[in-house]
Amino acid sequence: MTETNGDELHASHDVNGHEHADTDEEVADQQNDSNNDVQEEILPPKPKLQPIIAPDMFPPPIVICENPENYPESYRTNTKKEELILTFIENFRRQYHYIYRDRKPLFLNPLNECGLPKFVCTTVQPTLLSFSKLFQWNDAAEFVADHLNYELLEPPHELPKTLWSPEKVLYDHRGNCFDYANLLCSFLIGAGYDAFVVSGYATREVCFMDTTRLPNPYIKKREEKHVERVKPPHKKYTVKPPKDLTSKYDAYMHQRHLDKIQADKNRRQEEENKRIAEIEKPLPDPLYGIRVHAWVLVLPGKREVPEAFFIEPTTGYGKATNDVEYLGIESVWNHQNYWVNMQDCSNGCESLQFDLNDQARWEFMFTYSTSLRGAVTATLNTIGNSAILDEEEDKGTAETTQKDIEVPPSWVRHLDLTPAEFQNRYPHSRKTYFYKKTRVEKYAPYFMKDGIVLKISEFADYDFKELIYVTQKYEHRHDKLEERGHDIRTNTVCETYLPGRPDQLKEHTYGFGPEFERTMIYYDKARLDGLAKRHETMLELTDYFVNPRLDGLAKRHETMLELTDYFVNRDDFLEYRKALFEPRPKKFGPAEKDNQRPIISITERYGRNVELNANDDIRELVFAIKDDKFVITYHRDDIHITPSTRTYVKPINWNDKTITIKWSDDLLLETYQADEDFKQMSKRDLYYKMLKLMEQEEEVTRRVQKAEDEIRDLQNRRQQEELSNELEYSVYDTERNKKSREYRDLLDKRDKEEKRKREIKDVDYLAPFLAAIGKPSRINAHTAQTLRTSAQHDFKERSIRKANLMQARYENEVQELITKQQWYQKHQIGMTKEDELEYQRVCQDAQFRLHILEERLDRHKKLSAEKYLQLESKLNEDPRLKEPYIIPEEKK
Repeated sequence: MTETNGDELHASHDVNGHEHADTDEEVADQQNDSNNDVQEEILPPKPKLQPIIAPDMFPPPIVICENPENYPESYRTNTKKEELILTFIENFRRQYHYIYRDRKPLFLNPLNECGLPKFVCTTVQPTLLSFSKLFQWNDAAEFVADHLNYELLEPPHELPKTLWSPEKVLYDHRGNCFDYANLLCSFLIGAGYDAFVVSGYATREVCFMDTTRLPNPYIKKREEKHVERVKPPHKKYTVKPPKDLTSKYDAYMHQRHLDKIQADKNRRQEEENKRIAEIEKPLPDPLYGIRVHAWVLVLPGKREVPEAFFIEPTTGYGKATNDVEYLGIESVWNHQNYWVNMQDCSNGCESLQFDLNDQARWEFMFTYSTSLRGAVTATLNTIGNSAILDEEEDKGTAETTQKDIEVPPSWVRHLDLTPAEFQNRYPHSRKTYFYKKTRVEKYAPYFMKDGIVLKISEFADYDFKELIYVTQKYEHRHDKLEERGHDIRTNTVCETYLPGRPDQLKEHTYGFGPEFERTMIYYDKARLDGLAKRHETMLELTDYFVNPRLDGLAKRHETMLELTDYFVNRDDFLEYRKALFEPRPKKFGPAEKDNQRPIISITERYGRNVELNANDDIRELVFAIKDDKFVITYHRDDIHITPSTRTYVKPINWNDKTITIKWSDDLLLETYQADEDFKQMSKRDLYYKMLKLMEQEEEVTRRVQKAEDEIRDLQNRRQQEELSNELEYSVYDTERNKKSREYRDLLDKRDKEEKRKREIKDVDYLAPFLAAIGKPSRINAHTAQTLRTSAQHDFKERSIRKANLMQARYENEVQELITKQQWYQKHQIGMTKEDELEYQRVCQDAQFRLHILEERLDRHKKLSAEKYLQLESKLNEDPRLKEPYIIPEEKK
């Protein structure tokens, strides 16, 4: 093969190259015709061949723009600066291809949506939107991933021919990986990040946006809380611990057995991990290493970024620069410059350095100084300080290889999003993702009737068939529901609520089935009783009797219900109240509204009150309602081992209000006093203490029944809330809030009326007088003086007429008031109280009207003088009453 120089290699871009190619084709055609004539004379005739249908000479265009007139001029045409840049880019491309023939072409000037070539750096439009949620890189990346529908590159190993503007990508809700990266880079640069679009190669899973092997980022990891044991402080005088008589051999054998169990457990876990890894291992990829992909690079130095990292725009995830899923980089660019990677990517991106000022690792298109990497003015770079020409020609043109140029601004219009578009961030207001054993469904706010915005479904298998857990997140719910988790296996539901409910509920956990637990956590600071947690448990106990009994009983089934309340920050130091119930008695007939469960016992626990002695400070109080007992346990002092206790027994007829209860020694069943020096209670004190306990038992019983009613009301309220599914609308959301929209329309109507009044033009005070003389086009000095005098005289007459009218009304009101007073003097003796009140009311109304008329008359006198002076000033400044006394025509 003969070597060719750069001009021959790029003959397709040269006019002379086209001419030489045409002449060569003519010569070749003549030779072929002569050879064919000779062969026809020698060889026998051949049968006619079927005609071959050749493809079209001109293939269809890559980009079809249906309505180019709807796009701005910058989208349809290139400026002189852009044409100059494209010329330099073509020169750069030729040099790059001439020197690095083994490398793939660069992504430099693809076609936009109008079919016009544009430099990729000018396609980036730095934009800072007016939404605070897009100021952080993770929120902006998540928005781009949610807002667009992903389109694969076709073919996957070649660069795309087009690169749409970020504006069109936002409007159409779709794009390929380069569109994703270009839009995200525009947002990040506008937010202050040092971001770049990366063109390179990635694995099949990244290029296909296959997240089925990635863990779900929305699942909360439940970390077990390890409670560290606090060692008691060492005391100088302590009892020596007993000697450890445990056999060391037994301890060694026991530890050996535990190690063996742990080793077997680790081995099984390792085998399970290998099995799972084998299942999740992707299939071999025939295009591994050559699949083209684009993502975003963020360098440190701005926005307190500590180190460089990648952002996958199709998923919104941040990744390290040595991630194994990214296999190589060809080039990076932003809105100011273009860099070509000159480093070895045989090991992927693991060993790449991202110092773009290092010319040995990054070949730049425009020369920037180290301190002015973000400047607008640049100098075109020549790759390797060499051109396509020979060395001799290069010496003569060394001074002209670099030219100072100005990088043109972005041809893309400023990006903008309305609040409605930002709120409906997903295509068609919803989007679905698939992760490892997880399906994630996202919804726009107010799109679903129940207010759901996120639904996470976890499965036990990779085929998404066996559902095990569902998490649903809500927004703008009237019942303040924020999140609901449903465990399918245990049939348990956990709901969390925002502050603002009337019952101050924070979290509600409940289950279904014969045995269930219900836990309610409250905002304790918002409740007057300090209730922080309420726990309800239903237990079913079944006893089977194997041996034969005399009564023939073989099975006993009991149902127990426990209701426990936990309190904080109470003045009476109450911390805990537990009630034990019996099953409701079964009755025939209609259900009763107040069918309370029979209470077996109520237990209360109190915190330590340091103001009281420990032997007089109650720790636990048990109301044994079924056994008619009171069991009191006091706090234990530091110097005693056991606490003091006291047990009371109710009298026989304690619930008979007609009988007076008398004290007897049988009522005090048991007493234990830990501190013998503490003063003993007298019988009188014990008697009043028992009466107080009986009253307290009634009060505690009412509170327990009230708590039971609250649980029942909560269940009914939750059922109604789930059926209604009411959503809350902000007062500023006039599109959905009907009342706010009506109020806003009223304000707009008032503003329009006031604006209309302000826009009313001043009345021409000379118009009636000019109409009286025929509206001439020109007047003389005498006529001008006549018009002036007529206008002044007319104003005086109108002012006097208005003043006389108000004066007449005032005199009429005075006359009516005098007549009413005379009538009152004549009929005062025979008037009733109601008539006198009516007379006083009429007099007050008349005096009020007289006062208003007086103020109006005074105001009219003052304003008349001011308006007369204003009229004289306007007449003196009116050009129609001055030379040359020309009357302009009225504008229609």
